[in-house]
Amino acid sequence: MLTPRLLDEVCFFPGHTNRRAKSLTPLFSENLLDGSRYITSFPVAGYTNKFIAYMHLIYLGILSNRIPIIPPILPPGWVPIDAGIILFGDIYNLTTLRDRIRHPVLEWSDVKAIPSTADVQVDFTPTDPVEQLGCWSVRPRSADDPTWVRGAENVLKIDLSFTRVPSFSYFNQSDENEIFVTFPALASLVYAKHPHPSFHQGPLMRASRLGSELRPEEQLACFDFLYYASSGVQRYEFENRWSPAWNTVGTHLHFTQPLVDLTDGYLRRAMNIGEAEDLPPMITIHLRRNDFKDLCPEGKAPPCFIPLSKYQRAVTEIQEKLLETQGISVSRVLVTSDEKDLSFWEEISSFGWSFFNHTAERTVERFSKWHPLLIDKVALSQGIGFIGTNPSTFSILNAFRVEDWNNGVTKMLRNDVD
Repeated sequence: MLTPRLLDEVCFFPGHTNRRAKSLTPLFSENLLDGSRYITSFPVAGYTNKFIAYMHLIYLGILSNRIPIIPPILPPGWVPIDAGIILFGDIYNLTTLRDRIRHPVLEWSDVKAIPSTADVQVDFTPTDPVEQLGCWSVRPRSADDPTWVRGAENVLKIDLSFTRVPSFSYFNQSDENEIFVTFPALASLVYAKHPHPSFHQGPLMRASRLGSELRPEEQLACFDFLYYASSGVQRYEFENRWSPAWNTVGTHLHFTQPLVDLTDGYLRRAMNIGEAEDLPPMITIHLRRNDFKDLCPEGKAPPCFIPLSKYQRAVTEIQEKLLETQGISVSRVLVTSDEKDLSFWEEISSFGWSFFNHTAERTVERFSKWHPLLIDKVALSQGIGFIGTNPSTFSILNAFRVEDWNNGVTKMLRNDVD
């Protein structure tokens, strides 16, 4: 069984008292506090898109004066479907987050008992301890169905029916195909104890798997997927340094110390640095390849990869800038990539750059199918300089981490720019 974390003593919120999480039952409705209001949504797509959706969930919780409840990270998305679930709080330090944003944040494992063996592929049955919940869907008005969140329903044993959000929720209210919604509109719709009148209106979009047609409820506001959310200024604004969601929430989502300590061991072995020595400053590179091979400049045919020579030039530029602006001389370079071709890694090695060999390290066998991804992600964030591959959100958010956490220098490369 997944272990519940601290509930009330980590919550800077009226109505929560200083006590530890009570013994949880399989039903979330029995474990929520009567005087509090909550908000949740669900994971879809690749790992970074899940992270962005959860960052948006927490941000919307702040705006709507509700307590976010974060589901586990679920496969697939750069891991196989049988990777199992992993708690968000096993990756990110939620104690630090709560302290920085001065707002309570919970996980689903804090409000109901979730077996550690919960499987996205195993459908619940009517005989399971399943609860019905009415949710909002932010899908475009031209869409017939909500976002597919069946895996989350299976893991959390919740049976979801969906109602469309009102038209004022969308970035472009006149476009039926608009995929983006705005935070201010959603916060108004579900604001704790004083929701917009539209909260009690709107057509049912889809009944639940078990036939429930519940409307969204006030205590636990629920949305299908919050990746496509914006302040109303720009679509995909999470890719910009001025993103309110990043600067309010994302920058404070530091990795847990056990994960950092584990990664430090990988860095020492990859760079042949002894335990008695400090880890030296380094430049980290996220060199995304396989699924970007079709991103070709005009007039070129796939496969198109950014030449490694561009990364070499970028390393030199960052080394010079760090020496000039911070007086730091950096010779170490660490590369992570989804490339499997051995000749690629031989060329990387010929540059004197380091990398992790997760096969030789037996990372999956020793830890989990999530850990190669997680260790790479933590290592990339530790650079004093960083080079990413545009338009990868994995790279973009790591650039923000390096700038915010390490006062680092970053550069994003793309194929259509010399």
